[in-house]
Amino acid sequence: MKNQKKLAQTRFLICILAVPIIHLLVFWVYLNLTSFKLAFQIQKDGAMVWSLDNFRALFESFTVKGSIFWVALKNTALYWVTGSILSYLLAFPVCYFFFKKIKGYKIFRFIIFLPTLISATVLVNVFKQIIGANGPVAMLLEKAGRDYIPFLSSEEWAIWTCLFYSLIFGFGTNTLVISGAMNQISDSVIEAAQLDGVNGFQELTKIIMPIIWPTFSAVFIQSIAGFFSASGPILLLTNGNYNTWTIDFWIYQQVYGNMSYNFPSAIGLFFGILGLPLALFSRWALKRIQSD
Repeated sequence: MKNQKKLAQTRFLICILAVPIIHLLVFWVYLNLTSFKLAFQIQKDGAMVWSLDNFRALFESFTVKGSIFWVALKNTALYWVTGSILSYLLAFPVCYFFFKKIKGYKIFRFIIFLPTLISATVLVNVFKQIIGANGPVAMLLEKAGRDYIPFLSSEEWAIWTCLFYSLIFGFGTNTLVISGAMNQISDSVIEAAQLDGVNGFQELTKIIMPIIWPTFSAVFIQSIAGFFSASGPILLLTNGNYNTWTIDFWIYQQVYGNMSYNFPSAIGLFFGILGLPLALFSRWALKRIQSD
């Protein structure tokens, strides 16, 4: 009887773990190993041969005049700063507002979290309608006596419009993470701090932030590791036109535009290796900050 019960438990555990293990093997191990192999191969005389030409082409793109690489790198850095720095700087005081349950916080929380529940395709289309030539923004500009601004169809405005979209509609996700961490703080800790006479600013900076620092550190390290893949819905907003490329979109274009898998695999491998020391250094730096 005991053996049958143990066997049933073992089967149950195998069934539960089978899906994530298969997912890991297929969509992480297999894909990464295949990508690693493709990075060192080229098509020659109808056959795949081992070569370093993909990396030579990548390094040459760093020095070619007018190369899309430097535009893509600059835009990637802007997306990372927007999503990992500005977004969190704005999210902290908003989450503190939610944490203190100030009157009206539920309405604001619903408004901020709403974009996370809506499809990105729907959001982009709504956003385009708002800033379009016949949208409310154009009408306001016309009433103010100003000409229409081509937000998504000019090099002057396109990248900043994409960044604005990513900041506004990606804000809810970061707020959700920080709010979740703040909600784990015990009420007794806050009550003890209030008895000691701390004000709101001191409560946020001296009590709450140190407690949620491990959560922030984990998210920040993850963002550093994915620095070179920082991007937004460029395909839906501009399709990469008007100098809105990022490294992530550059790889996408190589795969789906040029139907090439070897060169983009080399790009991904190179920047993946480059991101590893950045993630390790940020982990060390954040630990030092926390210990100090």
